[in-house]
Amino acid sequence: AGLQVLLDCHGAVGGESPSAPCGHKDATWAHWRWNPAASLVALRAVAERYRDRSCICAIGVANEPAETLDARQLACFYEDAIRTVRMAGMRAGEVTVLLPVFTEARVDEFLWIWEQNYAKYDDVAFDLHLYQCFGDWWKRVSLEQHLKHAEERAELLDRLPTCCVSEWSLAMPAGLTARMGEDSKNAYRRFAQKQLKSYEVATHG
Repeated sequence: AGLQVLLDCHGAVGGESPSAPCGHKDATWAHWRWNPAASLVALRAVAERYRDRSCICAIGVANEPAETLDARQLACFYEDAIRTVRMAGMRAGEVTVLLPVFTEARVDEFLWIWEQNYAKYDDVAFDLHLYQCFGDWWKRVSLEQHLKHAEERAELLDRLPTCCVSEWSLAMPAGLTARMGEDSKNAYRRFAQKQLKSYEVATHG
């Protein structure tokens, strides 16, 4: 009882990146293969199917779009997606439409776009996926730096007019955790506390 569900469209038609989390891994993928129009058709079908389910609290219109996809192109798709979801019967005040910002380095791009377009839409929010385990950069970071970065994410979220952190993790690079030994439980506890405190700033979720 009381369980709420976020529907997240993880695989856009034509793919939205070469990475596995977006449908399947494909090193040959290129941005021109993404099919926004067909993706909207699929999104409408999902929204129509689940529009009367009271447990649905939000719907994500994409997962982790590649950084090679132009922000303006994504912005147009996001606006079309908002209208598609609403026309399919998922109403503002009942279902939030989530717009992915990936990676977090693109926040400034989407903040500018928000000022131009999104403020006119009700019940929409930027969606962030915040991990500190993927990529070589995180492997070079100390535990204290991991904790500091987790704490500073509150400032990042505070800059966004509306936002949700729909994915996050306690995972850190294996090499770092292996060196912790018996201190690992305490390190994970501190890491969790820092993240959860930061995520309280999010307006949704």
